[in-house]
Amino acid sequence: MKDFNTKYTIHNIQYRPSGQIFLMSILILSAVMVSALFLMSIFIKDFRQSVETSESVKAFYAADSAMEWQIYNSLNDPEASAPVMINGTSYDSQNNFSTTGNIKTTGVSRRVRRGLEVNF
Repeated sequence: MKDFNTKYTIHNIQYRPSGQIFLMSILILSAVMVSALFLMSIFIKDFRQSVETSESVKAFYAADSAMEWQIYNSLNDPEASAPVMINGTSYDSQNNFSTTGNIKTTGVSRRVRRGLEVNF
């Protein structure tokens, strides 16, 4: 029966067979760390998607407000005041109603852009 606490001398180097547990624990911890990072990347992607969904709704409503304003300007009152966005959104609009009958609006909320187009 071998005694594992004894030291062996191989080529003037002392060898003790007790480093295997340390190596196995490092390998197990690294596997746990890799799996945790993988799961975290999935959760971050899902969280980002849920945030962008709410921003998409805000951008759509900004584009819708701008579209209603442009249609009202084209059909009723060209001097009507522009809508004011108080929720951090903005809009861009192109009104070509008099030439091509086309109105385009784009709502912007953070990094999300949603657009509408109406052809008469």
